[in-house]
Amino acid sequence: MLDASATFRKTMTTAEQALYTGISGNLHPLYVNAVHAEAVSGGDMIVFELAIASLATTAFADVGGADCRLASLSLEFPSPARIGDTVEATVEGGSENGDRLKMRITCTLGDGTVVARGHAELVRVTRV
Repeated sequence: MLDASATFRKTMTTAEQALYTGISGNLHPLYVNAVHAEAVSGGDMIVFELAIASLATTAFADVGGADCRLASLSLEFPSPARIGDTVEATVEGGSENGDRLKMRITCTLGDGTVVARGHAELVRVTRV
């Protein structure tokens, strides 16, 4: 498992944004109001940052395997992704400590812009 990596790529669409809005209840106008987003930021609506983070969780399963779950997550979002952007989430194994695996996360746009970076820790699920 150590030094393993995985990547998951997805184009973020209005449909995904609507689904995430329904799940989260987040109605902030930068995320759900195209007119407001254009007026404030000069572009399309911003993709929910936690939707971007969820792309990394898809890649975790490839590295950690079916018996691992997310134990901790720390991310920063230096630049926004916009509706219509393709986001690539790459996770890389950093270090293993018993039943825990520390991972590095980088999410980028096609031009290399980093939209999320940080780290996470996966833990093996055991019967209690």
